[in-house]
Amino acid sequence: MFKAGILSNGELTVSDEGVPQGSVCSPILANIYAHYALDDWFNGTVKNYCKGSVEIIRYADDAVICCENAKDAERIRSALPKRLSKFKLELNKDKTKTIVFNRFEKENSESFDFLGFTFYLGLTKGGMVVPKLKSCGKKLRSKLTKVNLWCKDNRNTYPLPELWKSFCRKLRGHAQYYGISFNSKAVQGFILKSVKIFFKWMNRRSQRKSMTFEKFSLFLLKFPPPKAKIYHRLF
Repeated sequence: MFKAGILSNGELTVSDEGVPQGSVCSPILANIYAHYALDDWFNGTVKNYCKGSVEIIRYADDAVICCENAKDAERIRSALPKRLSKFKLELNKDKTKTIVFNRFEKENSESFDFLGFTFYLGLTKGGMVVPKLKSCGKKLRSKLTKVNLWCKDNRNTYPLPELWKSFCRKLRGHAQYYGISFNSKAVQGFILKSVKIFFKWMNRRSQRKSMTFEKFSLFLLKFPPPKAKIYHRLF
């Protein structure tokens, strides 16, 4: 699989390093590699030398390391590049940082992005400081760009009812992934913006506008899009 390469648009690309980009086996191979390069080392070695509690949360090649003690964080941050270099891996310096994320130091705490979410410290209605999540702004803008491209490319592919069903399945997938506590407003905002994009491109299926907004509103009453819902409760 490493030597197979990728065939795209009639051109074969073979790389001597890493897993084949775009191959269906790449995430699995990368995950196995990261398990031995990072997870085993962290759980079998790092934890034994730390004064406070430490944990790693990793998904594929993205990871967050949580440290109770600031000194532990500094030592891990220093040792991590050396550990990865043994496996011919490097940290992405632009995406790697050490921050304070402590409910007892809310004023000094920062936010961070992980798996499409921005993690930050906020307040409950009762005034308690708790970790909260919201859709990452950069990721949302990227996804709206993809929505625009999909609507543009597929506007004449199927009849409107069939196209709308396919479109709603995509919205439902977004709502189910991002439907987490404190994030309903961002999810609903994404759905509304996506529906406006859909309406824009449906009016470009021909040279003449095929649907007024009033007519589209009646269509939405009969076939409503998915709504924001909390699928994953943090508390």
